[in-house]
Amino acid sequence: MRFDWIIIILLLAALTPLFGLLLAVIWERRHREKTEKPPQTEKLLRPPGYSLSLRLEKVFDHLMDKLFISCIYSLIAGFWVVVLSFSFFLHAPFLWREICVSIFVVFVVASAMAALKAFHCFKELRNIRLGISGEQAVAEALNEVADIGFRAFHDLTEENWNIDHVAVGERGVFLIETKARRRRGSRNGLQEHKVIFDGESLQFPSYKYKDAEPIKQAKRNAIWLANYLYKKTGESVRVEALVILPGWFVRNSEKGNFPVQVMNAKYLIQFLRGQDSKIESAQVRRIITALDEKCRDVEF
Repeated sequence: MRFDWIIIILLLAALTPLFGLLLAVIWERRHREKTEKPPQTEKLLRPPGYSLSLRLEKVFDHLMDKLFISCIYSLIAGFWVVVLSFSFFLHAPFLWREICVSIFVVFVVASAMAALKAFHCFKELRNIRLGISGEQAVAEALNEVADIGFRAFHDLTEENWNIDHVAVGERGVFLIETKARRRRGSRNGLQEHKVIFDGESLQFPSYKYKDAEPIKQAKRNAIWLANYLYKKTGESVRVEALVILPGWFVRNSEKGNFPVQVMNAKYLIQFLRGQDSKIESAQVRRIITALDEKCRDVEF
């Protein structure tokens, strides 16, 4: 019996660093919130991929929580293995052995479920990082056209959805939705780096079915942005919708002046430089003021 207590003490000692780390993190967060203040009160403009970066932090915290819980459950299951082994050694009643086995199974299953959730978080983190990289690629392209008067805004949020980018200048107002996709080979005979656009949907080489949602999303968001700018400025403005696929070669299967244009990030630079002037500078300034007010909400 004395040996059992020694094992329990050793297991608790093994858990002490984990519990100590958890308590230290909680205390440090609360202490920082109470004592630290930002050096300036003026809010900043949203950077590209800001919403995704916030989501990345939450998913990462969730991943660490699930890993921690899985480890705790595994240690508890290991403790009951020790108890079960001693029950055989001491010829404990059969009912006690059944209880030990049942408790062991419960904690093993709980540990496995927590580990599985952690794995799903890991896969979600990979997708979020890809989305952030895609939005950063588009932001770099928009920086290239700043010399011809374009001002870029990123991550316009509205309740539970957002607009990735808006480019504003005398050459027009362009709403840009970024769709970052990995290349996964070809399943439909298309070259693995090409996407076919028919004016209404996208055909990726790794999918058998066409994807029309990015086009519909860009249309909806363009209508919302045009209405928003009209309410803020009192002036109507045409918002042109673009879907950008960083790293892909986009080929149009149909000819026509589509309401939504699809291209990659490199061609976006050429596309914007090729536009003619459409808006007077005074109206551009009013649009920029409205968008600056909308996007300037990031705490320092």
